[in-house]
Amino acid sequence: MAGLLSARVLSDHFERVTVIDRDELPDGPDARKGVPQGRHVHSILAKGDQIMERLFPGLFQTLRREGAEFVDLANDMSWRYFGRDKMKFDSGVGMYTLSRPFLDWHIRKRLADIPNINVTDRCEVLRFLTTPDQSRVTGVAIRRDGNEDWTADLIVDAGGRGSRTPLWLEELGYQKPRESVIKVNVGYATRVYRRPAEPTGWKVLLVYPTPPGEKRLGCIFPVEGNRWMVTLVGWVGDHPPSSDEGYLEFARNLSTTALYDAIKNAEPLTSIATHKFPFDLRHHYEDLTRFPAGLIVLGDALCSFNPIYGQGMTTSALAVSLLENCLDRHRKGVWNLDDMVQRFRKMSHKAVETAWMIAASEDFRYAAAEETSLKAKLLNRYFRKIHELGSCDPHVHRRFLQVMTMIKPASAIFQPQFVWHVLRSKVPPPGADRAVC
Repeated sequence: MAGLLSARVLSDHFERVTVIDRDELPDGPDARKGVPQGRHVHSILAKGDQIMERLFPGLFQTLRREGAEFVDLANDMSWRYFGRDKMKFDSGVGMYTLSRPFLDWHIRKRLADIPNINVTDRCEVLRFLTTPDQSRVTGVAIRRDGNEDWTADLIVDAGGRGSRTPLWLEELGYQKPRESVIKVNVGYATRVYRRPAEPTGWKVLLVYPTPPGEKRLGCIFPVEGNRWMVTLVGWVGDHPPSSDEGYLEFARNLSTTALYDAIKNAEPLTSIATHKFPFDLRHHYEDLTRFPAGLIVLGDALCSFNPIYGQGMTTSALAVSLLENCLDRHRKGVWNLDDMVQRFRKMSHKAVETAWMIAASEDFRYAAAEETSLKAKLLNRYFRKIHELGSCDPHVHRRFLQVMTMIKPASAIFQPQFVWHVLRSKVPPPGADRAVC
């Protein structure tokens, strides 16, 4: 997604944009190897919606017409966390739910209509090309039918979690970026079902564990084709199985049987797809004192989150929006191309900071995440209080949803008046009358 959105922005500033993809790209909305999480639940958070719609006007109208759902994150979602069900009310904060291949396909079709964008598939990048003094990246060596050298004024690494840029920088004499790692050892199992005709009272169902004792999560998202996509998740090695019986048994043993009850008699349309995610990984390129000209890094190549929080596509969109702003300043003559690259690198952390804080705060709840800092413990307690108040306080829950979907910055939940409201509010026991909150 980072590469597709980057191509759209770059096409406004460069004569020719070439997208290189290792996969053989499908002709329709089909899953592919290069997007291993594509068979699992995806969502586009509100800020991502806004950016994608600006880049591709009318995109979401088309997606909804062809089956994507829009979900109010309070009114249309049944969300259980810390033994409490979140309040239902019209929050005004929403997201689109659809399958990842469906979204990719629609964006690729939009890019195909832009004459100066060329998408080249079945193509592997082998290394960077540079100037003799290695101060500038000038292109890439690629393998397709044979080996070739392709040159460009700007190289954008949107190669995902498996990006080899840190290694290639080290081989060129640069320092590898500092890494932040959170070990989660998460496993996923997803199956698509025909959506039952009977009303459920919700569009999306989320059943979260109460960590650290509980480690299992389950969710049901509506997707195009009048289907449910059901993903089961287990932290720190407690992974859902891929057998029919084991899958249902895992669902039955979530913190509530609501998800199991919804799918036990539903008609499965696919086999069970599995995926493992060992750790969150963030590369701190912004800290480097030396960095070659002509190179941009974004998307999962910059920061790769636990996918269960649904942040990846939106943080990619934020990074691309930042790149767009930097390119606009370059076009206006404020920065030359080299300055633009360095400015983007130094600001790139802003695109992932809020999402990383939320993901880290959740994943650090598990001992296997190996985090012992006082800051992490305080964040855990504060976010837990926010989640618990979400069962009875619409002001707190709406503000959290606004930050979670990146409509508001993280600072919005650390404003003194809001922090004071959270800290002084009493949390009712699970199952108590919400009016006591």
